[in-house]
Amino acid sequence: MSVDILVKYKGFMPLKIELNDLSIKNPYKQLVLKYSSTPAISRDQKSYNSVRLRELSQQAKDRLGWDWIHESYPLDVTTKLHKDIEIYLARGFAAIPKEFDDLLHELHYALHAIQGGNNRGKWLQVEWFNDDSINMPAELEFTTKLQFGDVKLQNPYVGHDPAFIYMQQDSSNIAQTCQFHDIIKPGINIMIQNYKLEVDTQRYLAWFKTYAPGWYAEKGASQITRYTGWPKVGHVLNLDVLQQISDCEEFVLENIRVL
Repeated sequence: MSVDILVKYKGFMPLKIELNDLSIKNPYKQLVLKYSSTPAISRDQKSYNSVRLRELSQQAKDRLGWDWIHESYPLDVTTKLHKDIEIYLARGFAAIPKEFDDLLHELHYALHAIQGGNNRGKWLQVEWFNDDSINMPAELEFTTKLQFGDVKLQNPYVGHDPAFIYMQQDSSNIAQTCQFHDIIKPGINIMIQNYKLEVDTQRYLAWFKTYAPGWYAEKGASQITRYTGWPKVGHVLNLDVLQQISDCEEFVLENIRVL
């Protein structure tokens, strides 16, 4: 066993991450190293609720002109609101005013926190404000089963992977919303729950063929299934520390170290 990355939260021993996918180990470490000396972002999903989203929605209205103010935020509403972010960030963070970075991240995180029931969520996420990336190796395999302590790559897009769209039955503008995880960003996702995706492949593909026939014909079944699931690249060695962080009242990220 070898430690490749340390993720330190205040008040806890560092989480020791071992990368076990050799196809991305060195380039991914170099990418994370490039940003590890700058402050990373790690939000606690428990603190995002409808009250917080309404506060952010007022800012979105004042600064971006978006009509996000609602009395409640059921799934159909949050799914629709997500389209504004998709369109605005279609060309990445580099193409928008820097002063909107944090607001857009907050809005995006709050939407998904509410969709997830305002618990801590399935993983701890570490990310940076940038569009930097490296190519996804063809040999890196996606998995439909993740366990506590597994490390997966951060979704590099505001859009969603095909399985997420299918699970939400979000048939509105699939060509815009569906983004294949084909590049690697420096973010880190650490699983704090077991997570298994179960779909009937035949029904799954038929749904896309029905609701986005042109897109389906362009992408093809093999590409949709290729990017179904998550790119698992490593695991946490000291699971006891991860459990303590997962159970704590509030966590604050301290630093990231690449070894």
